[in-house]
Amino acid sequence: MIKIGIIGLGHWGPNYLRIFNSLSKVEVSWCCDLVDENLNKVKYLPNVRLTKDYKEILSDASVNVVIVATPANVHHRIIKDCLNHGKDVLAEKPLTLIPEESIELVQLAHKNNRILMVGHTFIYNPGIRKIREFIDKGELGNMYYLNATRTHLGLIREDVNAIWDLAPHDISIFNYLLGTTPVMVSAIGACHLKKDREDIAFINLLYPNNVIANIHVSWEDSNKERTIRVVGSKARVVFNDLDNLEKIKLYQKGISVSEDYNDFGEFQLRLRDGDIISPRVETKEPLKEQCLHFIDCVINRKQPLTDGNNGMEVVKAMYAIERSLKNNGAVVYVDKISERGKQ
Repeated sequence: MIKIGIIGLGHWGPNYLRIFNSLSKVEVSWCCDLVDENLNKVKYLPNVRLTKDYKEILSDASVNVVIVATPANVHHRIIKDCLNHGKDVLAEKPLTLIPEESIELVQLAHKNNRILMVGHTFIYNPGIRKIREFIDKGELGNMYYLNATRTHLGLIREDVNAIWDLAPHDISIFNYLLGTTPVMVSAIGACHLKKDREDIAFINLLYPNNVIANIHVSWEDSNKERTIRVVGSKARVVFNDLDNLEKIKLYQKGISVSEDYNDFGEFQLRLRDGDIISPRVETKEPLKEQCLHFIDCVINRKQPLTDGNNGMEVVKAMYAIERSLKNNGAVVYVDKISERGKQ
């Protein structure tokens, strides 16, 4: 039996509690939060011990695994303590807020032979998996560009801005779909709702092979949108997470360079018509799939799909985006972000 402690019962922690309580071979034995109201919501659970001090969980030798669902600004300290106490860790995204701290945690997990996984939940979404399947089969052809829109009216977080709240989802998705990480970024944003905390941003990223990506995030748009568009030389695919009927659409219409022209003066671009396909996408809860994967990795000592290194690469890109925001959209090269989190 895997015994789990959950640290943080605010916005996302109760979802982990619900999922892990439903799984076999797993027992949630501890819950921790600093707020009495949050603890009172789970005090009905008969076999779960409650605490305001997460170190009580770490001192319990029977606890194998810790879920860290606290605000991101305390991730580093708590995850480091968990790893040093021999616990496997599933941490909410982002792993940390600066690259130096993420690098330290990755190295510590390796040193202590512990599982460190980051909750980039969209990687476990069947729709995103289907897009990756299209790419791997070559159905999109050469990759041209990607676009993501992630907007809504609230929730206005107190610990991070809208960029740190929303953009890690899309960067993790782009990295997963392309199998690589961004080379450089540029971003502009604005603080309309609270001083010194961006609530809207437009982010540009350049990936290897001249693949361009763009992300729009907002806390102040009355139209809630969760879409990903991937455009290739053969087709484009659209993922709409809010469409439960047709979550994925593959458009086989496109434009390509003609290979059968005789001289430069002939028309070199060819318009191509094609079908619009809405493939069947399995109905599975991404968070549950993520938790099942984590437990499998803990039991079989396997490297998670969204491991510490994966989380670290997202943090590096996010840190570069933050530097660009503070410099009015200046280009920042991600590989120049040093281990101290400075360019």
